[in-house]
Amino acid sequence: MAKIIAHGRNIIRMGSVFSDDKEAVQSLGRATWLYIRSVMNQLSSPDEDEELYLKEVEKVYHGSDSAIGQRIVNSPERILAAWKQLSVELHSLPVPDTKALIETDKSIIILGDCMAICEKIYRSPVPLVYTRHTARFLSLWALLLPAALYSAFLDLGMVWAVLPASSILAFFLFGVDELAMQLEEPFSILPMQSFCDQILVASEILAGNTDDDESSIAAGGKNETTNTSKVAVIPTTA
Repeated sequence: MAKIIAHGRNIIRMGSVFSDDKEAVQSLGRATWLYIRSVMNQLSSPDEDEELYLKEVEKVYHGSDSAIGQRIVNSPERILAAWKQLSVELHSLPVPDTKALIETDKSIIILGDCMAICEKIYRSPVPLVYTRHTARFLSLWALLLPAALYSAFLDLGMVWAVLPASSILAFFLFGVDELAMQLEEPFSILPMQSFCDQILVASEILAGNTDDDESSIAAGGKNETTNTSKVAVIPTTA
């Protein structure tokens, strides 16, 4: 997911550098967010994310752009539709040199590769029989562990410590097993909503109205210089 976020930001950055049309760059930023948000929706449980996904798409794509959001949402393959929309927005940028778009398109290709890897992980979990076999083996091992530790603790005169020691060992080993089960499908514990929000923030910063910001900074500096020049000099008397 980190690679997807990095290349998503890179697409917006390169678009803002190569094109002076801020509205087109902002549309490119929204399309980048829509693709990454659709990836998150694909890798999440429908019961948990579907309603939130629809609300966020409606919030970002409103007004004259609402038809784009509805088309992506209603598509049977949302990720592919969003991927196509991202390519369309990129190649709609007015740029002086079309070679710049080809270089930016490489990041879109990498986004598709990353999505294929994520889908492979999501759709190819460890077979259930492996998980059940491991759980049964650990249960049997933990059940017989006190018998194996009894003679050692008897020689030490600490028979009472057999059960606490067995419980501690079983706790940590079952914890490792639980971690392994979680790593089979890591997307449920990743802060994917935060990743998507970072793309919106990057779009606002990289595709924002930087000229106005520079003008305001220049005007502020000019006013400060003028105010400084107007300071009255009071002569001192001997």
